This record gives sequence, C-alpha cells and structure tokens, in this order.
Amino acid sequence: MSHENVELVRRAYEGGGPVVLPLSLDDERAVVDRLFRDCYDEQLEIRMPADYPEGEEILRGREGMAQLFAMLRETWTEFRFEPQRFIDAGQRVVVLVRVVAKGGASGLATERRTAHVWSVRGGRLVSIQIYRDRAVGLKAVGLRE
Repeated sequence: MSHENVELVRRAYEGGGPVVLPLSLDDERAVVDRLFRDCYDEQLEIRMPADYPEGEEILRGREGMAQLFAMLRETWTEFRFEPQRFIDAGQRVVVLVRVVAKGGASGLATERRTAHVWSVRGGRLVSIQIYRDRAVGLKAVGLRE
C-alpha cells in the first residue's frame, strides 16, 4: 500500500501543485478542484509550523486551501514547491521540498529547503504537516537525513 501512498502524494505536486503563485483566481479554483477530486480528503488538514511568517495554523478543507492561497498572496508575488525526494514512511510520506519564492514588497528572491509530511488514510491525503527544518520533519516519522 505504501507505494500507492507515494504515488498519491507525487500526484499532488504535479503541475506546480499543491500551491503555486502567480495564479489567477480561476486557475487557483481549478487546481484546488483537481487536488480534492484526485488526492485530498474533503477535511484535509494543513498544519503550518509556529516558526512560519504566517504563524502556527491549522487550515481545513477547501476553505483552508483558499486561506492558504490568500496568506501567501499577501506576502509573495511568486511561490512554488519543487519536490526533490519522496520518502515512504508507511501511512505517511515525507517530501523533501525546495521552496522558491519572491517577496511582494521587497521583490527579493528566496529559497528554503523544507519537509512536508503527508498522512494517508483510505487512499486520500488527510493531512500535511509542514516543517521548516528537514531534519525535524524526518525525525517526526522516525527517520534521519
């Protein structure tokens, strides 16, 4: 089953997903619709870490995705995830991600290497925990760099 979990998570990152800016509102809706149709549980939990600029938050479902896009739009003119490695961790999948972004006010480009830990249940993605530090994300599932 875990190979299917990795493939499910991999699909979430196709086409610039799960989050990419700039994106028109129509395109954003299309991306969100695709993700919920193909990958996400309707009650998906997006768990953001306390050390993110937006602060620790738990966003839920389609409304949570809309909130996430709105928060990112406030800070960034460009934003994308570049998945570098998918790691099978049983009912969870770790994605080592390179985040590439450009600040809205400053115009400064930035990049960060982070980890996303996805939980899978019943063939759907039910939650994502975002870690700014890859080592912490790996440790959360009993792995190390």
